[in-house]
Amino acid sequence: MVGRVGIIGAGHLAGYLLEGFHRAAPGLRILVSDCDLPRAEAQARRWGAVAVADNQELADGSDLVILAVRPQDALQALGGVRFTRKQTLASAAAGVTLGQLAPAVDPARAVRVMPISSAALNRSPTLLCPGHPAAAEVFALLGQVHVVADEEAFRAASVIAAFYGWVYALADETVAWTQLHGVPPEVARPLVLETIRSTADVALARPGDSLQLLLDQLATPGGITRHGLAVLRRERGLEAWNQALDAVLERLQGAPDVKPA
Repeated sequence: MVGRVGIIGAGHLAGYLLEGFHRAAPGLRILVSDCDLPRAEAQARRWGAVAVADNQELADGSDLVILAVRPQDALQALGGVRFTRKQTLASAAAGVTLGQLAPAVDPARAVRVMPISSAALNRSPTLLCPGHPAAAEVFALLGQVHVVADEEAFRAASVIAAFYGWVYALADETVAWTQLHGVPPEVARPLVLETIRSTADVALARPGDSLQLLLDQLATPGGITRHGLAVLRRERGLEAWNQALDAVLERLQGAPDVKPA
């Protein structure tokens, strides 16, 4: 069982993780460090963690260390930090590979994770590569953990973190359109968001049914779902969606501009 967690970085992602940990396990001992100590202290005060002055102090007091900094700062943040064989580093720095992380944390074990902001509500589907009991235990506090064995699969699955953001854009456009056509704002926003949530709830409740089957059951001949879907396909809306997914994958495949330790 992991008793001590450290988070290097005190930005937005760290805030989501801290909030989720505070909700799920308020007694969990968490240390936070950041190059901006006042920022680390503010996050720590808000979520019942402890801010420390440097990354070595954090590592010394942690069983599992979560790296929650920008990819270009990842190796620099680990520079000079000494780890032990019993420790684990879970990196949330997108694009920074296990091959880059391993020598920086040796003899500790390095894994990669990809939580999203819903970790704050303990609803994050978190990617983990490779499988690791301690990391899985900790991130299970924040939602469902999905393990992939190799980095190629992890890279492709990481694109879904961008898709998560695009859903907000789609929802915003739909809410604005709905209000433009006379639906009150206090109705439009929850109506759109609850509809999106219901789509996921139904699909998750029916794991044996393909998403295409669920769509076919809604898109009946002569119905409004099929009518609108035909427009999306004619205007290549779904094709553009796939192009965006490809673009993000290509971005992730490129080596990040990582600062040396």
